[in-house]
Amino acid sequence: MALNNYSNLKTAVVEWSKRSDALSLIDDFIDLAESEMYANSVEPLLIREMEARATSSTSTSDRYLALPTGFQSMRRLKLNLSGYDCDIKSVAPDQLRIYGDSGQPRFFAVTSQIEFDRVPDSAYTVDIQYYKSLDGLSSSNTTNDILTNYPQIYLHGCLWALRTWSLEEEKAEYHYGKFIAAIRGANKKSNKGRYGSAPFMRIEGATP
Repeated sequence: MALNNYSNLKTAVVEWSKRSDALSLIDDFIDLAESEMYANSVEPLLIREMEARATSSTSTSDRYLALPTGFQSMRRLKLNLSGYDCDIKSVAPDQLRIYGDSGQPRFFAVTSQIEFDRVPDSAYTVDIQYYKSLDGLSSSNTTNDILTNYPQIYLHGCLWALRTWSLEEEKAEYHYGKFIAAIRGANKKSNKGRYGSAPFMRIEGATP
């Protein structure tokens, strides 16, 4: 059986766990696996299939901008100026220095929204490049890029949730390890596709 859609995933979870009594709860297990794949503290899923782009406009009355739907993490934020784009630097929320005068934003932080270091002096067009969560699996959305390309993430995530529900701690830990390993492998494959096999090098300081 190909693990390629919502129905087959549910069947596989029952067959792997041999717990047909949990069939009515598998939608809950899918939801838990989807939440954990994005929000775990070990290695959240960040693959190219999650990359998205949105545009918005700043307000001249406050320094806040709403996050795009499904936002998980920021990749890059730019202002569209006359003839060129200008990157805005990201800082941690507690490091964002707030200026009282309006002007062109230079820094931003992500909280429950995008916060700039000052109130913009113009309605700038903002280019937001970010990672977004993909549409979850359901009877009306039977597949997505994660299940298609990395089905082991869903399988072990669901089995982890099932074993947690059934209070089988050792088996839950086993499947969680497989779940995280699958996420790590997906991230590595995605990064290799972006940068190739050459090692990533960071150059610091002045260059000739």
